[in-house]
Amino acid sequence: MAPRRIARAARGRGHGAEPVVTAGDLYDRDGDAPSRTLKGDHRRSEGLLRGRSGVMRLRDGLSVHFSDAEDLKDFVVERDCAPNLGVKIFLEGAVEATVGGVRVPMPEKAETGWQPIGCIFAQSRTERFVRRTRKGVHVRKVSIAITPEWLEAGAADNGFDLEKIRRFASCHLAWRTWRPSNRAISMAEQIINPPDQPLLLSGLYLESRVLALIAEAFEQILSVAPGADDARLRPQDRKRLQRVEEWLSANNEGPVSADRLASDVGSSTNTLQRLFQAAYGMSVYSYIRLWKLKQARQALENGGVSIAEAAYLAGYTSPANFATAFKRQFGLSPRDVQVAL
Repeated sequence: MAPRRIARAARGRGHGAEPVVTAGDLYDRDGDAPSRTLKGDHRRSEGLLRGRSGVMRLRDGLSVHFSDAEDLKDFVVERDCAPNLGVKIFLEGAVEATVGGVRVPMPEKAETGWQPIGCIFAQSRTERFVRRTRKGVHVRKVSIAITPEWLEAGAADNGFDLEKIRRFASCHLAWRTWRPSNRAISMAEQIINPPDQPLLLSGLYLESRVLALIAEAFEQILSVAPGADDARLRPQDRKRLQRVEEWLSANNEGPVSADRLASDVGSSTNTLQRLFQAAYGMSVYSYIRLWKLKQARQALENGGVSIAEAAYLAGYTSPANFATAFKRQFGLSPRDVQVAL
């Protein structure tokens, strides 16, 4: 499929007067998303942004939105977002944005300037996106949307295992942030300010850089230790990891120690530690903690358990400590999960 330009402000810095994005431009950009709502009484000709802002659909299931623009007004935009994996690189500026009530992480401004931030955000069902802007804020960002269909097609075409990515994607409203590499920052800059090219070449140019950002985001989920690769694991090691998951599924209540887990799956603690570091880039304790937090979240989302019961499932004796760990991992509190039902 040829890339399709949905909307784009044509010129940016260094090319004369910066363009103004109007309320009408925002409506026209999402012509295929009628659920979009621009709050307030805005005329179609009213300027809301000054600078570069646009969206390009690179192929079915993969699109990129970029912005290098200053908000000219205080305004609120809402729209429904279909299930997707979102990869976001924020270079400058911070706005209040939420998906399903969960705040999207934003960069912080230090004495030396803005500190870029990367975020991969999982959304397994349709949710409402809300963005509240403030006049005078300049935002430079790249936001990539990946549908489940594109993800599965990529796995089939390339023959790689997406199990860890699938697990993350199925954890609704989970997110993970990281400090983008210099290469990722450069890729984002090139997406924001690409060279003037014919549409086909422009699509290929943008897609290559989008895929580079997706690869770095996926590295955060795969959590592979430096020099280690899951594909290098011996067959017996993969079977041992499978036994660990089976054991955790069958023993899903109360605390679990690394020593007990190692003993029950027929391994020494030290051997299991080395295996988990190679496969997941984390300790056995960290893996158990993450596994049980996910089980607790699933129990809360399915209903029928209290926060205290979910804390016990996750191995916490203190609901307050559980709530702190839960929010640190998923970006929302246990009560937020219950309210969202």
